[in-house]
Amino acid sequence: MIFGIFAMLVSGLASPFIFLPTFIIGWFARRWWQVLLGGIVVEVLSEAETMLIEMPDAQPDWTLEPLAFVAPLFWCAAGFLMRRWRTHISRSRAARPIRAWPIVAGMVIGAPLVGALSFGVGLLYLRTDQLDFHTFEFARDGTADYETIFFQYLFPGVLTGQLLGGLIGRLLGRPVAPPAAQHPAERAAVSA
Repeated sequence: MIFGIFAMLVSGLASPFIFLPTFIIGWFARRWWQVLLGGIVVEVLSEAETMLIEMPDAQPDWTLEPLAFVAPLFWCAAGFLMRRWRTHISRSRAARPIRAWPIVAGMVIGAPLVGALSFGVGLLYLRTDQLDFHTFEFARDGTADYETIFFQYLFPGVLTGQLLGGLIGRLLGRPVAPPAAQHPAERAAVSA
């Protein structure tokens, strides 16, 4: 039971069909109620698509159904908070040249970290016999399991980690503006 709950949470957090739309909705949301509404709408549409198209004869387990809302609400809140953080960072950083070292360090750290996490998700799906449900088929006889994990989990995970690590390194690598440049209105009031 506990392993099934864990697999359900990991499946929701790792699904690009949940991650991408909810992160984008969270990024463009202006208020918290829009974050909640966006996460709920994406999960309802995802469940409807699964129940009506992919598994029309399946019966949902209503006791576990509230846990299905954790992943979309998490990614929606992450998008909302990431935008707020980015806005705060862009206001507090100077418009000086960006150093390359933080970007390269972010790419070097992000690639193996996210690659290992995505490889772990692929192995979890393989162990629970859900790999066929969460991937596109390479071979019809089921012998390409590790090849599937490599090409559909590990390789995209490494590329995604490299991209995200570079972006985070870019945001954190900008020099901090001096205190006087951060608050020009206060400086003008003191000099007057």
